[in-house]
Amino acid sequence: MDAMSMADAILRALGGVENVVAATHCATRLRIDPRELSRVDTAALDALPGVLAAQVVGAQVQIVVGPGRVDDVADAVDRRLAPPAASSVRPLPTRAISVLVDVFTPLLPAFVAGGLLTALHNVLAGPGAFGDLAVVDVVTWLRGPVALVGLLGAAVFALLPVLLGFSAAGRFGGSPYLGAAMGAALVAAPGLSTDSALPAIHLTPDTGWVIAGVDVLAIDYRGTVLPIIAICFVLARLERFFGRRLRGSARLLLVPLLTLLTTGLLAFLALGPALRVTADAAAVGMEWLYSSAGLLGGTVVGAVYSPLVVTGLHQGLIAIELGLLSTGGSFIFPVAAAANVAQAAATLAVWVSARRGSRLRALAATATAPAALGIAEPAMFGVTLRLRAPFAIAVGATAVSATLLAAFRVEAVTLGAAGVFGFLSIAPGRVGPFLLCLGVSIALSFTGTLVWARWRRRRGRPLDQDGSAEPRDDSVVRSPVSGTRVEVSTLGDSAFAASALGPTSAIAPASGLVSSPAEGTISAIAAAAHAYGVTTDDGTELLVHVGIDTVRLGGRGFRPLVRVGDRVSPGDALVHVDLAAVTAAGLDPVVLTIVTNADERAFSAVDGPDDVSAGTPVLRRRTSANEI
Repeated sequence: MDAMSMADAILRALGGVENVVAATHCATRLRIDPRELSRVDTAALDALPGVLAAQVVGAQVQIVVGPGRVDDVADAVDRRLAPPAASSVRPLPTRAISVLVDVFTPLLPAFVAGGLLTALHNVLAGPGAFGDLAVVDVVTWLRGPVALVGLLGAAVFALLPVLLGFSAAGRFGGSPYLGAAMGAALVAAPGLSTDSALPAIHLTPDTGWVIAGVDVLAIDYRGTVLPIIAICFVLARLERFFGRRLRGSARLLLVPLLTLLTTGLLAFLALGPALRVTADAAAVGMEWLYSSAGLLGGTVVGAVYSPLVVTGLHQGLIAIELGLLSTGGSFIFPVAAAANVAQAAATLAVWVSARRGSRLRALAATATAPAALGIAEPAMFGVTLRLRAPFAIAVGATAVSATLLAAFRVEAVTLGAAGVFGFLSIAPGRVGPFLLCLGVSIALSFTGTLVWARWRRRRGRPLDQDGSAEPRDDSVVRSPVSGTRVEVSTLGDSAFAASALGPTSAIAPASGLVSSPAEGTISAIAAAAHAYGVTTDDGTELLVHVGIDTVRLGGRGFRPLVRVGDRVSPGDALVHVDLAAVTAAGLDPVVLTIVTNADERAFSAVDGPDDVSAGTPVLRRRTSANEI
């Protein structure tokens, strides 16, 4: 039975569309609020092909169809209902950070490589690293290879809108290739007024497109972040809008055309200029603060610099910095260096604190060096911003360091790598104070993050649970939490108690950090962040379900630490749960691990003490007929 036929049959058994007040779903089941419970035929629901169980909980009808089909069936039910059920949303700041992390995470390998290549180029091509002359001036045959190294590194950040366009469009449900095309258009636009670029469509200065005093095709979006993300948000919605109204060959031909054209007009006439003006205003405000507010100005500039980098608004500082350099010296470069090394130090502290072999530790290891050398995006988006507290600690350390930089009147006289090699760009006589300020930034950020991580561990909330030293065994499903075993048949949900979804383990958690029960790939994450699908390499489908009826929280108290497509190993953190919030809502926080594509005879429970640690085997595949 297909999803639409199944939806029709479910609605008939519920007493018709008019008897449904609201319909939602979680990771395993449809949740229906009927107008009149007496009109619901639960026996008919239970007998439907594809329905694993049907039950009435309070005044709600719950129809278990399993994680493999619940999304499709729920969508089909929603199409039959008017109006559709409203969905819960997380607070705007949380969603904004989540979007930024989701967009940047796939690009981290490119950022790490680009950052290291850029740093290598700066060391070899910049004077002062190994003497008065640059390495390429001493060994002249290196100029070509070193220039290529610089090109490979700089291209990642100069053409950043192209990469972000691909990632952001996919994140918002649009075509990644149309997103990349919009990013390419933003980067290429200034070439319209450059003689050597885009000669076929070259515009002379007197024929540019100037609106309200702004040449909309000459704005430089290279290295920016917010414009292309906002543009791709609009692009994805326009693509769906046109896709719903066109069919057949017209859809194939016209949807991309209309999407790119309308998005392009909005991008260049409204979204791009508005966000670029915002960046310029932020830059002017920072300059005014630093020059007018004394030490307080230094503190504020240090505190806002890293958040500006997160949004890409720091690009507006480039023009101001060039002007400052032409008139004597720039305060921006020293603050940027302090911010970058603070992020590096916080990331290093996370590396020290995270579990060996975990994904978080691997991310921290790869992101620390680029941040120390002047490219902090991998550290921020891969580690500190994801964990939030380390990012805030690094920002505080930067603010203190920037205050000292202002007190010592440290300025740069040339551009360079804004990191540990930044002393090469500092004015003579100020190198010592500059290095002292960087040391303060590093010490505060590293120590603060380390103390925070250890505080979490003492409270039972480590960055990553300590893993088992046992070798990998694909036949074993491990406990995702430390806690106490719960008899499955005693669970307060009849479908779970009957193991209707498959072989089940239940653990009452002692802490809120929930980890992967096996080696595999994250195949699904519930919208309410309370359930996670893990598919192992041999095709076993596991569901880690946190709590009973926790979908009602709408994501409150749940902080996902992975996304769909991530590779995970046993012990890698999936989500942090605020257990106090769950129990305060009157809900059971029991953590269930379910094998959803195997019958109850395929896996058996692993006996052991009632108290278990994360990583303890709880289910094992049966290997012989005697076991069955």
